[in-house]
Amino acid sequence: MALTLALTTAGAEVYKWVDADGKVHYGDRKPASGGAANVIELQPAPAVDADHAARSLQRHRLLEAFEAERAKRRQADADAAAAKRERDEACTRARRQLAELQRAHIVYTENESGERNYMSDDDRRTAAGGVQAWIDEHCD
Repeated sequence: MALTLALTTAGAEVYKWVDADGKVHYGDRKPASGGAANVIELQPAPAVDADHAARSLQRHRLLEAFEAERAKRRQADADAAAAKRERDEACTRARRQLAELQRAHIVYTENESGERNYMSDDDRRTAAGGVQAWIDEHCD
């Protein structure tokens, strides 16, 4: 397309003239008023770079690689945020459980058949110590 345009303009003449109001005009024909017009010498259009397509393809591949890297980064950020939310929820549950173990006088667990197994004070303190250790390790 650029080559066709260059060939088309190479054979055509461009005229420059000044009208009665002092305005400069350019055109491919002499002025209709019959005034004096100068022919402008046009420089040939620059040749199409043979490496342009290769550079264009390389630029396109780089842009795709950058976009893929950004997508990976966004996914990693989303995964990290989800993991943080899960950890925060687990910490909240553990803190509630610890508060119940420390506050309650009677603590029990239920087995598969729904029977209650009451904890002794030593079992309750041991369970509270285990929950506290988990909180210390996993929570801020």
